[in-house]
Parts: sequence; structure tokens; C-alpha cells
Amino acid sequence: MGRWLIPAVIVLELALLATGVIDLGTGVQIVLVIELLLFVLVLVQARAAWATYRDARADGDDEVSAAGTALDAVLPAPAAAVFKQDLLLWRALFLAVRRKKDASADEAAIAYGKDVRLTMWLVLIADGVLLVVVHAALPWPTARTVMLVLGVLGVLWLAGFVATLYVYPHCVSPRRLRLRFASFYDISIPTSLIKSARIEKKSRGMRRSAEVVGDNLVMEVSSSTNVIVELSETHSVKLRRAEHPITTIHWYADEPAQAVELVRSFIGRPNDSASMGV
Repeated sequence: MGRWLIPAVIVLELALLATGVIDLGTGVQIVLVIELLLFVLVLVQARAAWATYRDARADGDDEVSAAGTALDAVLPAPAAAVFKQDLLLWRALFLAVRRKKDASADEAAIAYGKDVRLTMWLVLIADGVLLVVVHAALPWPTARTVMLVLGVLGVLWLAGFVATLYVYPHCVSPRRLRLRFASFYDISIPTSLIKSARIEKKSRGMRRSAEVVGDNLVMEVSSSTNVIVELSETHSVKLRRAEHPITTIHWYADEPAQAVELVRSFIGRPNDSASMGV
């Protein structure tokens, strides 16, 4: 209930004031009482979020994954998804400025989406030019300020998305094969379950960048995949809050031959990182 109570009360307050059901004076008094109660609820929710975060970190999650788990625990699903996306976008910009990738020391990074990156760079440049042109062309100071703020936010969002395509690569290690697309999908499969890997280009034209078709996990980039990984047994992956059993993974790499070679190099290799607590 706490997940929905805070946004519901805020919306109700605004609706009552906007429709004239309550006057401003009465509204202020009611709002003060309600906001005090909401403040207490926020403190309770914050404490619950912190406890969830600590538990997730204790279970081995990194900071971002633990923060996402905490947001899921205290916010409605749509709000949590928005906050997590913003968190990942800002983190991507931070990592890009530092020229770092989100990969552990024992993980080999595998790039994907070079065509998407080129397209998004062109869009980002075009939006930047449009922002300057609109700001110079508008004769009204207020409109210029509003459009400038919205334009800068839009450019920053695009820059964050471009950054995610660089700093959130696919990764493979003795522990896992981690497949991602920007900040939207992040799916891990234990390397110990991988039976084989090969190059095979396919195009299904999926509606989303990650889908489960039968017992196949399909992660397309630019409507195609070029690497197939087969598992030795059925493994369940979580996708859009549902568990799906899979035995085969179709995914995309910029350099498929190199990706297949990397995956094969970890097949059958003992997971030394487990003994080190990684």
C-alpha cells in the first residue's frame, strides 16, 4: 500500500484544489496534516529501502543492482522502472567521462550495436544543433528558457543512452555470460551451463530487443542476431518480471568470431572467482 499511497495522495490533493472542491486556505491546512503523515511514511519507506539495499549487497549484488532492488521494494513498478532507468543513464554518463566500462576484473567485454551507436550519434548532434537554432529563433524569453531546459534534458538523455551502448557491454567470465542492451536489459547465464557457441546470423524482426520464443532467448540488435549459445540444461531467466525456461540464446556481437572464441575459452573452465567471493 505504501508504494501507491504517496503518489495517490499527491494527485488527490492537486485534483481537489484544481476543481475547487476545497479552497486554498482549507487546502493548505489539510495538506499540512497529510504531508506530515506522508513524511512519516516516507521515512518508513526509506528505512525499508535501505534495509533492502543492504540485504541485496550482502547477497553479492553490486551498488546499482542493489539500488534497483530497493526501488522495487518501495515504489510502484512503473515509478521504480523510471527511476532505475534514470539511475543507469546518469551512471553511464559518469562511467563514460571516466572512460570505464561496467565490467568486473574477471570479465571480458564484448561490444554490440555499432550501427545503433552511429545512428544515435547523428541524432544527438542533430538535436544539439536544433537546440541552438530554436533558442536563437524564439523571440519570447520565457519560451526560450522553457525550450532550453527541455532541450538540454533531452540532449542529456540521448547522451546517456549513447553512453550505455559503450559502458554496458556484453561480458563473459568463468562465472557468467552477461548479455545486455543499453540500460534496458541485463540477463546473466552461468557459464557452467554453456555447452557450445557458434556463429549463425538470424533475423526475426522482434518487437523488443529481448524476447523469449519457445525455449530460445532472443536478444536482437538492429533486428538481427549472429551468435548462438546452447545450454547443457534448462535455465530460467527473468524478463519483464516473469520467469522463462530457456535452452538456447541468440544474441548479437559486433565481432561474432571474437565473441564465440571468448565464450568457448570459458567453457569447462573452473570458476576460480567463486572461491574468492567475487
